[in-house]
Amino acid sequence: MTYLKAILLGLVQGIAEFLPISSSGHLAIARNLLNMEGAGSIPEFFDVLLHLGTLAAVILAFWKDVRE
Repeated sequence: MTYLKAILLGLVQGIAEFLPISSSGHLAIARNLLNMEGAGSIPEFFDVLLHLGTLAAVILAFWKDVRE
């Protein structure tokens, strides 16, 4: 996987997280649209990192509420 594709998947994860859709389904669709051959060979750890990045972004966005 190239850095560009990793960044694109990160953007898809970040944008789609706030929509009422599957948290992993949109990544599978994006991989298919990006023609990422062997998408099943992408380590699950990468998906975990994407979700951790989303968690960090949500905490940052709602920091006032979290702090209270």
